[in-house]
Amino acid sequence: MRSKYLAAMLIAAGLPAVSAAAEEGTSEASKWSGDISVGLLFKRGNTDSDSVNAHANASRDSAFWRHHFKADANNEKERDPDTEEYNRTDENYFASYKLDRKLGEESRNYLFNVATYEKDNFSGFHYQASYAVGLGRRVIDRDAHTLDLEAGPGYRVQCLEPEDSYGDCADTEESAIARLALKYHWQISENAEFQEEISSEVGEDSTSTRMETSLTSKINSHFALRLRHLLEHESKVPAGTKESDHQVSVGLVYTFK
Repeated sequence: MRSKYLAAMLIAAGLPAVSAAAEEGTSEASKWSGDISVGLLFKRGNTDSDSVNAHANASRDSAFWRHHFKADANNEKERDPDTEEYNRTDENYFASYKLDRKLGEESRNYLFNVATYEKDNFSGFHYQASYAVGLGRRVIDRDAHTLDLEAGPGYRVQCLEPEDSYGDCADTEESAIARLALKYHWQISENAEFQEEISSEVGEDSTSTRMETSLTSKINSHFALRLRHLLEHESKVPAGTKESDHQVSVGLVYTFK
């Protein structure tokens, strides 16, 4: 039964995309643009560990529709010196898809719907999934600066009991939420840009917040160097689990457009 709620949210998120594809098929289609980065770290000696992290962003902007896709993955294993076995010490997967419908070709207002899914075996929650709809407005729209603000209602499912599955769960909490979001982009120069994204899902008993800050410096037409900080905060977590997780990374990014 619980997996049906998740499937319903994902289907609801995909239905507007079908409309978008049909609408854009009647005019000149815009292209997807984005970036992909993969980081590898292997330690040998006093500490033996293997870690992999990957990030992907993709967007498409046309006269009436905006698509945004984001995915993160982090995985780390460390060798136990007593047993000589490698144990997983970090495993996190996150994905989101957001579709905006502009209320007019020149309008700053738009309707949004967004679906998110996160699986983290070290957060106290096995997975969290949410879907929200609402109204957004591009408050600032200049060549160098853009600022979007969004608010709307949604629904969230949290799996409390870890299982070896991405959808099924024996113990879940389901709640209505209010989603608040901010996205700011600053084109500092032709080769440098700053971006800040903040989203909060406010429920009756808990609030989930995700804040991503990045500074990107272009190397050439396809590669860039990026400094990135990710903060994830849960106002209510199971005993023995910290409320906040921080990730700081510096790496090479491949861009496409």
